[in-house]
Amino acid sequence: MTSLRYSRPKFRVTLIVAGAMTAMVSGTVWMLLNVFAMSHATFYATLSALTFFAFVSATMMLRYLRNDVVVAVRPTGLFDARWQAETVAWERIREVVARQRENDVELDVYLWRPQTGRAAGETGGGSENAPDHVIELAPLEGDVGKMIEAIARHARLRIDNLAGPIGSVPNDRLAGAGA
Repeated sequence: MTSLRYSRPKFRVTLIVAGAMTAMVSGTVWMLLNVFAMSHATFYATLSALTFFAFVSATMMLRYLRNDVVVAVRPTGLFDARWQAETVAWERIREVVARQRENDVELDVYLWRPQTGRAAGETGGGSENAPDHVIELAPLEGDVGKMIEAIARHARLRIDNLAGPIGSVPNDRLAGAGA
């Protein structure tokens, strides 16, 4: 089984950004309250900062502290904890497309759609061309090349980016993935 977890260094950077955004929000609230000469401006600014930081960071902190597997390639299927709690069986996966986005890689997962008798113009859950799920690998830590190789053993895999096959573009995160 190949698996990826959240990257601790990237999490720390994200937490610093969330702290900076919190300071900006509370500073803006404090300035606006002082402009309108409201009493207890500091109290309200502090309250808004705590509320904003709690909403922005609560789920991030829980995921970071749990250190659970986020994405895994299992013999039974593909697992992404951010998508659903159970593993998606390989039989349900039509295709996986590995796409390079600048320095990061995303996996577009396309599932087989059930054949139903639909009236003309009636659509299902989404467009036929849109992926059913996008797995963002940027916040995760691990060997993306091994992950892609493991997926290729179980499902149809296409590797590309906007400039052509990923194999033609040097990328440290895809070392060993090939085209």
